[in-house]
Amino acid sequence: MATIKQINANKKNALLSKGPKTDLGKLNSSKNSLKHGLTAKQLVIGENLKEFEQYRDQMIEALKPVGILQEQVVFKIIDVGFRLRRIGKIEAGIYNQEILHHEADEYKNKIAEKIVFKEEELVQSSDRSINLKGLAFARDCKYGSAILKLNTIEDKLMNKYYRQLDLLKMMQEERYDLAK
Repeated sequence: MATIKQINANKKNALLSKGPKTDLGKLNSSKNSLKHGLTAKQLVIGENLKEFEQYRDQMIEALKPVGILQEQVVFKIIDVGFRLRRIGKIEAGIYNQEILHHEADEYKNKIAEKIVFKEEELVQSSDRSINLKGLAFARDCKYGSAILKLNTIEDKLMNKYYRQLDLLKMMQEERYDLAK
């Protein structure tokens, strides 16, 4: 608990503060709202908070937002970018589930093992994993089309991501032109 004397001293000192003076200080200060605005609410169970924070900090450093409007655009870029990073893991999960489902069915195992490639074919694969991935993809196309849905979502996220990057670039160029 602060004493009355400490509280009064803090109030007096606060009146003297005018904020950061150097460009580096201003840049660091401009990141405060982003650091506090991007929390674990956007993470999915099993995702690593430290990995997200590292990604966020690298993006802020690379994009260097100035002001609240640019921060909002960078916030969206980070959000969409992190969601894009999930796509590969989700796709692998879809294939893994299909392969596991296939492994559980003896009849399908017997058929998969009978797949034989002719010597004259240009592309050969005796890799069971590749055969099972192909089978998983075929099953997905027939029954749920999860891969197609995932790719559609990925395309939409990519479009959103690059629109936001273009917007940020335009805002930064405009700010640069106004400073001249």
